[in-house]
Amino acid sequence: MKFNVESSLYRITTLLSQFIFLNILYLICCLPIITIGTATSALFEVTTRYADQESGYLVKDFFFALKNSFKKGTIIFLFFLIPMTTLIFSSIFWFSLQTLLATVIGVLASLFSIYLFLSMLFGFSLIGRYDNNIRQIIKNALLLPVSNPLKSSGLLLIPLTMLCLSIVLNSFKLFLILFGFSFCAYCSGFLFLSIYSSHE
Repeated sequence: MKFNVESSLYRITTLLSQFIFLNILYLICCLPIITIGTATSALFEVTTRYADQESGYLVKDFFFALKNSFKKGTIIFLFFLIPMTTLIFSSIFWFSLQTLLATVIGVLASLFSIYLFLSMLFGFSLIGRYDNNIRQIIKNALLLPVSNPLKSSGLLLIPLTMLCLSIVLNSFKLFLILFGFSFCAYCSGFLFLSIYSSHE
């Protein structure tokens, strides 16, 4: 029996298998923790390119992107992770005091940590999208959430929705393992492209 490579079923099956392999590869590459930035940068690069209808292979191109983004991805990850983690623990501390002033400070710390998280996502995406140095990537990553607050909120809602669904539905955890991260990155790719097109 021969498979018709032009059939819709074959194309859908091939695409789904690529997203599954890409998701599993991403999870494996994130295991050392320090490589999360590199892996996420590579994931955003291949999924955004696919969302832009460019030619390429998700899994094969992921390895090339992984190699090219190692240095920048690691630096961007650490640059944003350290202050973001500090702010998160700071907000927990201030909320625990249960006073009005402490609550206000806790809210501000939480909001700024969210802002840094969004900036970090932009930083990961910018690595594979443009050939800029690290200083320029950080500068653009910090400015983009402010210049595009609505679409940036969409970037935050995508992983937040996935997280909530995984908490509410136990069966959804399987989806995360198989498709979740690559699917999130693919959906985010459309938002990234929309944001970048307004600045190009």
